Amino acid sequence: MSSPHVKSLSATANPITLISESARREADHHRETFLHAEPFKHVVIENFFEPSFAERLLADFPAFDTRLAGNEFGGTGRKAANTNIREISPVYQELYAVLSSEPFLRFVSRLSGIKDLILDPKMYGGGTHDNLHGQDLDAHVDFNYDESAQLHRRLNLIVYMNKDWQTQWGGALEIHSNPRNPEQNRIQAYDPLFNRCVMFETNEYSWHGFPKIDLPEDKRHLSRKSISIYLYTKNRPAEEIAPIHGTFYVQRPLPKHIAAGYTLTDEDISGIRRLLVRRDQWIEYYQRMELEKNQDIAAKTHVIRELNTRIRAPLTGYILQEGAPAGLYADGWIACQAELQVRPLLPVSGITVVGWRPNFLPSAHVRVSIDNGVSVEATVLKRTFEINLPLPEPRSETFRLQISFEQEARRKAPGDDRDLAFVLHEVRAHHPGIQGPG
Repeated sequence: MSSPHVKSLSATANPITLISESARREADHHRETFLHAEPFKHVVIENFFEPSFAERLLADFPAFDTRLAGNEFGGTGRKAANTNIREISPVYQELYAVLSSEPFLRFVSRLSGIKDLILDPKMYGGGTHDNLHGQDLDAHVDFNYDESAQLHRRLNLIVYMNKDWQTQWGGALEIHSNPRNPEQNRIQAYDPLFNRCVMFETNEYSWHGFPKIDLPEDKRHLSRKSISIYLYTKNRPAEEIAPIHGTFYVQRPLPKHIAAGYTLTDEDISGIRRLLVRRDQWIEYYQRMELEKNQDIAAKTHVIRELNTRIRAPLTGYILQEGAPAGLYADGWIACQAELQVRPLLPVSGITVVGWRPNFLPSAHVRVSIDNGVSVEATVLKRTFEINLPLPEPRSETFRLQISFEQEARRKAPGDDRDLAFVLHEVRAHHPGIQGPG
């Protein structure tokens, strides 16, 4: 399928000219609108693409493909999303080249005030979206981070491709203040009109969705068509960073007309049942997701435990390690609380702990003890240190060697959230009648 009027991108001296002249001329006005919009930053730009380019995109908009209509519950839905737009037709190859071009990204940065924007080359979740009669989209905030590319999601830019769309047909993009509080939730709605762009910032409160598409019987050959473009940055302001998450949905509340004293109709009952089914589906989805994540955590925990059993403390003398140490890492660093089971091969009259701590870190207090009993405390002042713990009586049975370090003096390295005290160089056992180390 292709438009009879396709021209190659090479014929366009500057890809930004495929953005309409009016959108470019009013860029500063759109930026001011975007920055001051409520309940979160957004702007509506009419006639976004150059008119003939928009017509070509509509002419080549792909037909609904059930293979691209899988939903979160494993079934076939009424929304088809084609992320591989370069395979649609030459004009969509041209669109992709525009979207990934530096002039376009700089233009959107000018509109939004967000610098160094990046187009996801896979267009994950984006591309062409085709929604049939009966489809809706619950209010949601989008996933906030692309872990594979290590990019923060920052902007949604949606251009609609629907001529002569009527408000009563539904499907308007709804901007919500807080759908979790239906009584106070404020909603702004924008019909999905042809060549209308709605751009909004994605954050932890950019709730959006659309109500059910309800086309007249003679219009159900139509669908709600849009092109969704998601933009990212490598960094994000610290105050906007949240834990990594997927898309969060809030199901629709009961219709406002269902209130005390109202007599339910058959249609009302059917609507309520649909809401309950949807909620049950999402509950089941999240429960399944929790099971899968916990299974993954259990598998990784098992691997970590297996690896821990292979970590060996640096012992010298006639002693052996029994079992896995607690608080000792494979690279030699030791945590602020560590413990080791030691089995003597010969009676042990004392233990020396030898460690190393970076000289740029402050002095710290260390306590070495055996079975929470006999102990010695010392202050670590220099890079390499030794702490000697003599025993009042030689020990021949297995004992626990415990090391405690001041929590306030622990080391935090960039990109490493482990609880680090110092590097353990040696645990040296002393034996009665044997001179020197070991």
